[in-house]
Amino acid sequence: MQEHLLTEYRSAIIYYMDSQPYLLEKYGIAFMQFGPQHQLLKQDASPYSVFILQSGLVKVVRTTSLGQAYSLGIFDRGEVLGDVEAIMEMHHFGTVETITNCTFWRIAPQQFLKMLSQEPEFNLLIHRNVISKLLNTSHKAAIQSTNKLFYSLMIVLREFSKLNELQISKALLAEALGTSTRNLNRLLVQLEAEHIIKTQQTIIKEINLHLLQHKIHAYENTIQ
Repeated sequence: MQEHLLTEYRSAIIYYMDSQPYLLEKYGIAFMQFGPQHQLLKQDASPYSVFILQSGLVKVVRTTSLGQAYSLGIFDRGEVLGDVEAIMEMHHFGTVETITNCTFWRIAPQQFLKMLSQEPEFNLLIHRNVISKLLNTSHKAAIQSTNKLFYSLMIVLREFSKLNELQISKALLAEALGTSTRNLNRLLVQLEAEHIIKTQQTIIKEINLHLLQHKIHAYENTIQ
């Protein structure tokens, strides 16, 4: 799914909330404003609100049991926060904090669930928004996985080059990396375009160790 479609879903939620003012009284929805660095939701806390971001930027951070904090993303207008926790009746997965001045619609979890059951259009928008985030996460995971495979490939090629092994078969490389020859070929095309390797049919014939080391160093600063 393309990024502009993800943006369209968030824009549709904003439009829906703006165009249905009767919902505010019907479901006790409050309009709230916060400045930068306000903690909106706290990791592992019980859900007490669902927020729809009308304007501004927020960040979502998850902290591991070892105290390491990982950013799960920065989000802008139309993002729904705390919806999954309200639906699943689970503690918050991460901490949400404002980055800029922000405005929100705040909905109590029970009222949010009531809206889902009584407002079909809202229900569809929320489901599409959740699914779009899932697809986006899967897309990012696929990119990350490819990057790690690419890095592993370069490490293996470096070790082969140190052994002066200039007749490396693609089948052997694919088996060593636990991937298909088709996936391997896509990565080898990029390395060959950068003059790091030379291939001949199913064999890797030459490896430019200097260029390979430079490429590995660049990856070590990005994916590890």
